[in-house]
Amino acid sequence: MGHMAERAQIIIKGIVQGVGFRPYVFNLAESLRLKGYVTNTSEGVLIDVEGAGVPEFVQRVGHEAPPLSSITDLSVVKLPPYGYVDFTIRKSTDQAQGLPFTLVSPDVSICDDCLRELLDPSNRRYLYPLINCTNCGPRYSITRSVPYDRPNTTMAGFTQCPACLAEYGNPRDRRFHAQPNACPECGPKVEFRVQSSGYRVQGREAVGEAITLLKQGGIVAVKGLGGFHIACDAENEKAVQRLREKKRKSNKPFAVMAPTVEHIRQYCLLSGEEESVVRSNRRPVVLLPKGEGRHLAAGVSPNNQYIGCMLPYTPLHYLLFHHPLGSASSATLPHFNALVMTSGNLSEEPIIHTNEDALEKLSSIVDGFLLHDRDIFMRVDDSVLRVRSAECGVRHEVNSKLQTQKSELSFLRRSRGYAPDPIPLHDDGPEVLGCGADLKNTFTLTKGSFAVVSQHIGDMENLETVKFYEECLTNLASVYRVKPVAIAHDLHPGYMSTQWALECGMRSAECGINNSKLKTQKSKLSLIAIQHHYAHIGSVMAEHGLKDKVIGVACDGTGYGTDGNLWGGEFLIADVDGFERAAQFSYLPLPGGESAIREPWRTAISCLVRAAGDRAMDMLEKAGFSEKYGKSAVEQVMQVSRIPEVSPLSSGAGRLFDAVSALIGACDRNTFEGEAAMALEALTIDDIDDQYVVEFIGKTGYTELNFNATMHGILRDFSQGLGKQVIATKFHNTIATSIGRIVRKIHGATGIGDVALSGGTFQNLYLLNRTVRLLAGDGMQVYVNRRVPCNDGGISLGQAYLVRERLKKCGVQSGECGI
Repeated sequence: MGHMAERAQIIIKGIVQGVGFRPYVFNLAESLRLKGYVTNTSEGVLIDVEGAGVPEFVQRVGHEAPPLSSITDLSVVKLPPYGYVDFTIRKSTDQAQGLPFTLVSPDVSICDDCLRELLDPSNRRYLYPLINCTNCGPRYSITRSVPYDRPNTTMAGFTQCPACLAEYGNPRDRRFHAQPNACPECGPKVEFRVQSSGYRVQGREAVGEAITLLKQGGIVAVKGLGGFHIACDAENEKAVQRLREKKRKSNKPFAVMAPTVEHIRQYCLLSGEEESVVRSNRRPVVLLPKGEGRHLAAGVSPNNQYIGCMLPYTPLHYLLFHHPLGSASSATLPHFNALVMTSGNLSEEPIIHTNEDALEKLSSIVDGFLLHDRDIFMRVDDSVLRVRSAECGVRHEVNSKLQTQKSELSFLRRSRGYAPDPIPLHDDGPEVLGCGADLKNTFTLTKGSFAVVSQHIGDMENLETVKFYEECLTNLASVYRVKPVAIAHDLHPGYMSTQWALECGMRSAECGINNSKLKTQKSKLSLIAIQHHYAHIGSVMAEHGLKDKVIGVACDGTGYGTDGNLWGGEFLIADVDGFERAAQFSYLPLPGGESAIREPWRTAISCLVRAAGDRAMDMLEKAGFSEKYGKSAVEQVMQVSRIPEVSPLSSGAGRLFDAVSALIGACDRNTFEGEAAMALEALTIDDIDDQYVVEFIGKTGYTELNFNATMHGILRDFSQGLGKQVIATKFHNTIATSIGRIVRKIHGATGIGDVALSGGTFQNLYLLNRTVRLLAGDGMQVYVNRRVPCNDGGISLGQAYLVRERLKKCGVQSGECGI
């Protein structure tokens, strides 16, 4: 008989469901003539395997796994022989509640095999806009509960036809157990509607009608993977202008979708690293510098050096570019060089994901609707990122896949394709909820040794967004079986996320989220406030597993400080137990508060009043402010800046960038968050090392960075006609050098060598790269955000991590800890 039959039970955890793992295991087992079975459980994939080839199977099973899978744990137990007669795939079992959980796969773009079939006239799914297989398509957005099986998805209502069922049941087929599997016979249908006329058409003609309307300069709502897009021809100046007037009252850039990387190259510069991210199956929007070639309509990305570009990621998107209208073959040139694809939402509301909402809310913006009837359960917006060259001195995790790359991702928004990928926290800990901030909100749940950060929720300023927040939280808490023992929230009493947390704590016995309850231990829910900038630093500590003291540099626009002022240029000595503020940018009055944030020229006046006192008016004349804004308006702002009641104090780095941007005429109004600072960064050029003077003022126990002399220097350069690019670059250099000097000083006093940089100001890659180089040159270990945004989208991870680590220290798995 040869070898004695061996038997092993293998449990594989990670992203292993809905990614073709069981057929992969089946085919590997068959090739090695093994017997037994494989099944999905709520714990992961369970394999019971028997035969002489077991050692080889164990060796290979983790290494040749399907492309969409991601293994976090593989355990093997030897068992006595059982005598299986064949190898089978068994039905999923959902074991008792409270057992370990399974990770949900993010949504991914259409694969090359499906794309070939989509455009192949001899294929039965030719031009079927919802084609998918085990290796591609919707995941998180259609999953109602785990295990990820068809009845638990929004495909439950579509019964597969005999041909689809045969594929679904055949382990050797690419569509074996592809839960959204469908075809034109049995699957969801696409429909085009013009609401005003009641015109509607279904099937293949629907996409053709949408293309025709787009070619005529129309605006079309298109149902994507995680919600609606609003689309128009990105080269049609009139269409883009119309869309801007109807949807967006600001200069915020629109994202564009181009049919191929070659088309993107016509408009943008694209490095090899950027191209591989653009092409990846996660299909994010990547911010790319504008090139010298073809130009898109000016209204796509006004006053901005970047365009956010992505490739099509659903079959429907591909058909908008390649659908053969009439009798033409599909090999013709794409219908468009680029389409605007902006989020389908009303101002400041979450992305729309139901056909009913789209028809009701978007009819004032669009001319037509391209819909389908596969429901989106979890809405997920596009992810937005930049690719930065990995600088020396930035610490990489050991064994990280990213380690060998010359670049790393810098997220502005982490959502479709990346959420809800878990972030490893290196060891086990209690279950905690981090509520996030109010702008760019996300929340974070911790479970076992992972943090699960939600997709981008948006700005918590209306009921719609709070509803979306609760929807996602209910879903992720139930999918991951999380019962938080503590809730971490921001210090700001006015934040909606803070008020939500406090209300939740009041009802901790049954923390009511809609009708389903977020399960929590009765009345043991600790509520812990975490200061905003400390949470920023905490997010970097979480990503890199840091627990000991770090020098945290947090630079952003605004966050509520422990002294009741607005912070944003902070140097913290931080660990998981708490922080002390070692230095800060000196406080600046914001004349009129919010209005100064919207109109940075007001902040610029305040800066000059502080720098020049009585001579401020002369300096403002020199800068042309009286001419530009009127002398009386300037005088009024000067007066307001001296009244503490209406001019709150801010140490925000973002406000300083705003002021300089307005001072040199780069941008004097923020029509969207960060616009003035982005305009200033756009002016930076290489090979300038000059900088301005900064005063370091020693206070009791900490240092204040005073930028009065910087302002004098900028104004002097400006009035002498020095180029804006040189001034902007010198200012950036000044900030980087100041950070370096303060860090060196803190290091000298404390011996701490680890530095964490976070906060929205570090989205500025010129500033980040220069700061990292300077600190690394000083021998510091520098850590930055790589898995979550450094802006407020990363706050929830920091909150959850800091509270979780504190609970761990006092031995808590449930919430009894005097924090």
